[in-house]
Amino acid sequence: MSEIVKIEKIVYGGYGLAKKDKVYFVPYTLPNEEVEIEIIEEKKDYSVAKPLRILKPSNIRQEAPCKHFTICGGCDFQHIPYQEQINIKKEILKDQLLRIGKIDIPIEKVYPSNPFGYRNKAQFKFDGKRLGFYKPNSYDIVDVDYCYLLKEDLNQIINPLKRFLQKYALTPSQIVVFSNSKNEKLVKLEFSEESEILNVIPNLDIYKDEIDDKIKGVGFYSKGKRNLLLGEDIVFENVENYKFRVSMDSFFQVNIFQIPNLINAVIEEVKNQDYKRVVDFYCGVGTLTVPLAFYVKEALGIESNEEAVKDAKANVKHNNLKNLKFLKAKTDKGLKYAKDFRPDLIVLDPPRSGLNKKIIKEIASMPTVKKVIYVSCNPSTLARDLKDFKDLGFKINKVSMIDMFPQTHHIESISVLSKI
Repeated sequence: MSEIVKIEKIVYGGYGLAKKDKVYFVPYTLPNEEVEIEIIEEKKDYSVAKPLRILKPSNIRQEAPCKHFTICGGCDFQHIPYQEQINIKKEILKDQLLRIGKIDIPIEKVYPSNPFGYRNKAQFKFDGKRLGFYKPNSYDIVDVDYCYLLKEDLNQIINPLKRFLQKYALTPSQIVVFSNSKNEKLVKLEFSEESEILNVIPNLDIYKDEIDDKIKGVGFYSKGKRNLLLGEDIVFENVENYKFRVSMDSFFQVNIFQIPNLINAVIEEVKNQDYKRVVDFYCGVGTLTVPLAFYVKEALGIESNEEAVKDAKANVKHNNLKNLKFLKAKTDKGLKYAKDFRPDLIVLDPPRSGLNKKIIKEIASMPTVKKVIYVSCNPSTLARDLKDFKDLGFKINKVSMIDMFPQTHHIESISVLSKI
């Protein structure tokens, strides 16, 4: 049975919020729209619904460029003009900080992106016939031949990749492709069972000839472990004056337009400040640690991913740095080393789950720490963590938003804290 509701605002997760006899969350809508909905999930305090018809559309609603929009689970906001996406995300970030963290602060600066063609990494799903992405909240695959979020060279390999897998009867459940600014590619084929890898052709030239001649390496994986590698497992990425080695199993920021903005936003908080020692937690391949090392006397990066740490250590040499070290450790263990390092600056870029209270307490107890820069990809956990920092004697100086993921509900931000 359908109902008609009026959307009040867009909330975190990309849903339109409507209130009638209860609260309704409706995707692909806009404020003030009247929408006919069908409930797909009933909860005690709210319902999740899908829009059947937009009865009274917003005057800013636009036609989505992608024919798979709402069918594919990758995008939330293609029906919204990009500047309005920015405005919505900014309000959501501000609202989460106030509601969860009791922090009333304006969003100081917003770094917009190119709205399309920004991703340097694709994670394709494959079921033997269809190659593409999952439907929303489903393991059904939407067969695609083009994705508006990807760099153009990644789109060019979709059909050749599909033909290749079908021709040679290869059945990876996921194919991950990373492409650097020279369009050089690393390809990961992830199989459910090790026995499926027996069918692969151990000749890199065939992959280059039939899929893309800029493939540098192909890795074959089962259960998270690499069983076979053809070619190389690293490529290099240059961002302004910095050079980064990125391997098949490490992480690099996915938005090609925003990596320089992220680096420069962090550096702005450090240069001409005479900081002596910085510790960068969750440092990955050193995307922020390497630039930071040019502005401090000593820098230490802490990361739990072994391959990322190998890349990071190589990046010390590639950038001719003598004052930078990296340590493989989980954050909880790395805190001891960080304390002994006596940093006056801490940089954090945790996963969506954010930090735990122990980490925040340990950082707050370090007598030398003057400033914390917190890069977050989840405004809910950010708000929770900033409240804990505030309760332990830190002041929230500024929060900026950097739109890493246009067309989606995801929100990235940079917060700057100082010890009172």
